[in-house]
Amino acid sequence: MSGGGLAARVMGWQRRMGAAAGPLAASGEQSTGQPVQVELFVDGVWVDITSHVLTRDGGDRISITRGRRAEGSTADQGTCNFQLNNRDGRYTPRNPRSPYYGVLGKNQAIRVSVPDGLGGKSYRFWGEVNSWPKKWDSSGADLWIDAQAVGPLQRYSRGAVPDRSVIYKAITHPLPDTVVAYWPCEDPEGSARIESALVSGSPMEWTTAPALASYHGFGASDPLPDLSTSSVVGGIARYEDPTSTQVRALVFIPPGGLADGKVLLSVDQADTGATAFWELYYSSADRSLVLRQHSADGSLLGAELFHTLDVRGRQMRISVELQESGVAVLRALRITDLATMQTYSVTDTANLTTLTRVTRIQVAPASRSAVGPIGTRGLPGCSVGHITVQATITAVDDLGIRLNPVGEAAGTRISRLCADHGIAFDGVGDLADTPAMGGQGRAKPLDLLRECELADGGLLLESLTGFGLVYRTRTSLYNQDPAAVFSYPASHLSQVPESVDDDQQSRNRVTVTSGSASATQSLDIGPMSTEEPPAGIGEYGDDLSLNLGPGAHLDDQAAWRLHLGTVDEDRYPQITVNLARTQLVGNPALRTAVLSLRAGDRVVVEDPPEWLPPEPIDQMVVGVTESIDHFQHIITLNCQPASPYSVGVLDDGLSRIDTDGSVLYSDAGASDGVIDVAPAPGESVSWSTDSVDAPWEVRLGGEVVRVNACGPKVADGFSRAVPSGSWGAASTGQSWQGVATGPELSVDGSKGLISFASALNSIRYVTILDNIGDCEVLVRIGVGQTAAGASTVPGVMLRYASNAAFYRCRISFRTDSTITLAVTNVSVEVGPQTATGLTYSPGDMFWLRARIDGQRVRGRIWRDTAPEPPADEWHIDRTVTSNTVDMGSIGLTGSCVGGATNTSVVLMYDDYQVVMPQSLTVTRGINGFSTTHEAGTDVCLARPTTLAL
Repeated sequence: MSGGGLAARVMGWQRRMGAAAGPLAASGEQSTGQPVQVELFVDGVWVDITSHVLTRDGGDRISITRGRRAEGSTADQGTCNFQLNNRDGRYTPRNPRSPYYGVLGKNQAIRVSVPDGLGGKSYRFWGEVNSWPKKWDSSGADLWIDAQAVGPLQRYSRGAVPDRSVIYKAITHPLPDTVVAYWPCEDPEGSARIESALVSGSPMEWTTAPALASYHGFGASDPLPDLSTSSVVGGIARYEDPTSTQVRALVFIPPGGLADGKVLLSVDQADTGATAFWELYYSSADRSLVLRQHSADGSLLGAELFHTLDVRGRQMRISVELQESGVAVLRALRITDLATMQTYSVTDTANLTTLTRVTRIQVAPASRSAVGPIGTRGLPGCSVGHITVQATITAVDDLGIRLNPVGEAAGTRISRLCADHGIAFDGVGDLADTPAMGGQGRAKPLDLLRECELADGGLLLESLTGFGLVYRTRTSLYNQDPAAVFSYPASHLSQVPESVDDDQQSRNRVTVTSGSASATQSLDIGPMSTEEPPAGIGEYGDDLSLNLGPGAHLDDQAAWRLHLGTVDEDRYPQITVNLARTQLVGNPALRTAVLSLRAGDRVVVEDPPEWLPPEPIDQMVVGVTESIDHFQHIITLNCQPASPYSVGVLDDGLSRIDTDGSVLYSDAGASDGVIDVAPAPGESVSWSTDSVDAPWEVRLGGEVVRVNACGPKVADGFSRAVPSGSWGAASTGQSWQGVATGPELSVDGSKGLISFASALNSIRYVTILDNIGDCEVLVRIGVGQTAAGASTVPGVMLRYASNAAFYRCRISFRTDSTITLAVTNVSVEVGPQTATGLTYSPGDMFWLRARIDGQRVRGRIWRDTAPEPPADEWHIDRTVTSNTVDMGSIGLTGSCVGGATNTSVVLMYDDYQVVMPQSLTVTRGINGFSTTHEAGTDVCLARPTTLAL
């Protein structure tokens, strides 16, 4: 670039840069002082016009935009604005003195590049100059052009709506010279006839008008006629007798089928005394189609060709193919099911016949056969269209996907559309791994591309390697490593990133519609929910219409868009860097990474200032704005949060699914390495205790902690030796305390025992934790003998506050060897005992799970060797309504009901676990700080996994 003098340039640099660090030689991209190259495509050659690009007072610059201007929008056309020195008039297109006269005009191709740091070019813009505004000063000495260039989306947005359907274009572009007749049958309602697509072709006529443009079922076609009460006929201009005849048509037959003998197509050929016409009719017996041939009087000639495919309810392309072979004709009847694109064929040979030119096609006529079945005129509920007659046999899949684009992957359709319209295209990601599209209607090419982009949720962008487009699939955005990492303390950024915490992109109720189906997903709980503030943000609705193929999972589509609309974090709409800053000039790897950034890439800003959230700023680039002059190259990244695209992959060992709700069970100090958690009120799902799942990170308020291990609050396998009269300490360190004394308590190395020598009607208990409210306990329990006289009743102690205030969930080992469960308030049973269907023998062990929520006590029991019953099945469920206790100690109990006659009773306990609350062993302050937290604080995954769409 050149411009108005060194002094002016330096003054401009001082105004803009002040004390900021930046090299004097251009933007520091290379030592030659040539930071940018502007090239114009003139008369078939790229011409370097960099020397004519002005920064006239140091204040002007090359300004570039591309990609999305803001989060959630679609990409606009790129723009590139700059000034050109036009003192010699060379950039005045109509100036005959210009060396470019006659080869310079509107939509002149232009590209802008800078050195990529690797010896090549990094293209910043590729587009067209769409206007050449001429400017001059009053003296006439300074002449310049305010050049305005735009990216390819500008031109593509002005494309015309196709005048015909996809299948029409597929058949006619190019039209084989062997096609002797083609009736698209796409004529609008009110037409007087069905027009031929051939210049020399005759229209189809009728006596009773069909219901034109009434069937919309074919995804590549405009609406076709319904032939319920009508038949149509079209003549064919004379042509040389062929050796091959092929008749094809789109056909829909209703699910109920047709009456026997109904004729779909009748093909008349010039009568030479042999075959005069062919009929393709419906057989109700076979629920399929039959081809037969007749003499002029309707007599049947030879055998009929029966198909076996049930054609009811199918959208099909029918192909009748006749090929002379000596004095015989090889016949084929092929049916392509458009839903599966699978072709079903039957073939045979008709002897002693020949082919002549086809003279007429009739659709839905009355049968002219002299033998049955004989059908009447009309095809109730049927539609027929795109009828072709061809004097050669072509491949049955000659139209490819354009025969029926329904089910075509969105990315694949984008690639095909670009090829169809001569648009240079490149794809990023697996184009086939995109949603299946519905039909392809008649619309501008760019509108069709946008339709695919919307269905998939990826990025349709302008290319930087040529004048064309790029599509980046949604799946290519998932789980990316950062393409560029900036350090805030190291001054990599040239402007302070401003965070925005607004509702611009909030959507907490999303309805997705495709065709006649729809699905709605809403977030009804939480800070981004539809609840009124402060519990939520109120309802933010979004209705989205997508063109998706049959079987689309609209619930998943709605859930994904709900996920995108309920991101609960700050946005950083712009992150700006200046390649002229000393911190980037001295970091060539980072400069190269910045120049390589493309829309959809992930960028991270590490160590943000302490007044911002402590986590790294994690964003996705969706667009770019650039400003290049003699001294700077400023790149502003338009961003949106990257977190929604961190998605789960099954069995990858990294994905995490959050609980339905979890809270701190008790207060946590700022340095506590173990914290207690429990499901939130009304929830029941706990954290995984499997060591292979650790570590993971959870958030407590604004603090992120790493969970290194998760387990029961208490666990005891009794695998120890302790003096008689005590149970000692549990495996997790807590000490057992109780009123059972002396030899009544013991540990045998694998179980805790309570032995009764006397006072069988007295309760023995041991406790392990104090000040416990809601909790869940799991333990194995057995008895050493069959109860005599009365039941033996071990169980779980809950909320022991005193000898007159506690609950139990206890097992009754009865004298008849059956087992029941009971809940007691002290010694009074709450409701009746519950039969479990279990029986026992001395020494048998049983699992007991007891849970208390508020005043509700539940329990279930199962044999040690059997699987646990389902989580929602409890043998007993009781609510205490009087003399209630809110907090107390938990542990184990044992007694015999009054009247027991056993002389010695032994109760056995093993594998005692307090599974709720859980204890998390944690590393604090993963995101840079730790603090105290009160009981009830939400505990959730710091980065919960969302399953990919």
